[in-house]
Amino acid sequence: MPVARLVPFTRRHVDALTDGFNSGAAAATTFWRMPVSYARAAGRFELQGRLRPKPHRFAILDAGRFVGLCALFPATYSGRTLVIAIFDPKARGKGIGTYAVQTLCDFGFRKLKTHRIELGVYTHNHRAIAVYEKCGFKREALLRRDVYNDGVWQNSLWMSLLRDEWSARNVAPRAKT
Repeated sequence: MPVARLVPFTRRHVDALTDGFNSGAAAATTFWRMPVSYARAAGRFELQGRLRPKPHRFAILDAGRFVGLCALFPATYSGRTLVIAIFDPKARGKGIGTYAVQTLCDFGFRKLKTHRIELGVYTHNHRAIAVYEKCGFKREALLRRDVYNDGVWQNSLWMSLLRDEWSARNVAPRAKT
């Protein structure tokens, strides 16, 4: 098990978020428009804080160091939408992403009482798809040329996990977020 934990994402994490997106280690969609400035990231942080229902955002820390972010946002279709980005390549392949997804799903189903968590992932991101499937997510749809990123239209895979599927798996311990 990684020495990772999720803590509430606050304004103090905005610098690290800005650096993370600007490193190119995780894709920033047209929502962010590269390069990401501190002012743009801080503005998004404030804007997202006014959404209803409220987003639940967490910094991913590995041995106390910011390595990424994850969140549950109001859903595109139903329930909540999960997003995750691990910016530090050294933090990949250590189980941190799996831990974060499991913990976030546990939080969403137990604390928020949502019935569904959905996400979109680039079809070429095989490592992320494997993590989501390991956590119980099912493939729902291929969204062709869904996101314009880095000068290219990208296909996305839409996936979801239902509360009863999560409960049946009984995979994650109670989240401490």
